[in-house]
Amino acid sequence: MDLSDAGSTHPDAKPGARGAAKIRRLIADQQCFGLGAKAFHDGAERTLGRVSGPAAEPARIDVHSLSEDFRLDPDASWRLLRALLAGGLLLSAGPGSYRPTARFREYAQAKVVMPLTRARAKDLLDGVRKVAARVNANWTRNPYQIRLILVSGSYMSRTQRLPEVSLWLILRRRNEVRARREDRMSKSDAMRQIAAALRELSSFLIVRVAQDRQGVPRPFGVVFEADDDFPDSTHSWERFREWGASISRRLSLK
Repeated sequence: MDLSDAGSTHPDAKPGARGAAKIRRLIADQQCFGLGAKAFHDGAERTLGRVSGPAAEPARIDVHSLSEDFRLDPDASWRLLRALLAGGLLLSAGPGSYRPTARFREYAQAKVVMPLTRARAKDLLDGVRKVAARVNANWTRNPYQIRLILVSGSYMSRTQRLPEVSLWLILRRRNEVRARREDRMSKSDAMRQIAAALRELSSFLIVRVAQDRQGVPRPFGVVFEADDDFPDSTHSWERFREWGASISRRLSLK
């Protein structure tokens, strides 16, 4: 279950792969529809400003205006137009004319940020463990506790600059829920509350829920294990930190 609506997804992902996630940020060293993230954002911002400004007639988006707004030659403008149509950022508004979708506006209004350093990502995972422990100990009105938190994706690679940190929650029913019947949460609301608490640490955290480890893309690492069910949780975390340190050592030797 994807609960990552406060984060961003890969800028070249297909609409179906993005789901309902909103574009809040673009990573500076990534590509967006064949252009660098900043160049694409600036061009989209110029287009949006032009078509949204006061005018007697609506401003057109066509291959020529894309060439001017994105500072591209004709061939590159045609490639961009095809990519925007395929990606659902533009819709036809008549022969040779197009209009922006809500997705186009999200790109134009997003922030362009530098990627996350691995050192900062490790600090975030320390914060994730603290939040998870607090949820399990104190959130007695939420019907769920966090059984496991796993990290996958770019964090498990050797790269030192990360576009995001992908977390997977495996939850369990709390033994006792201290809430009046009228205040009890639905399953989806309870999960979203937990995910939101983790996402508050950083917009770089992408949070999803899995039923078990089999539903998590490999490779993955264990970030958090509930102490009462998993007595070796401290050792698991230490092994995970040692793995991360070994990756850093190998990179420093190159």
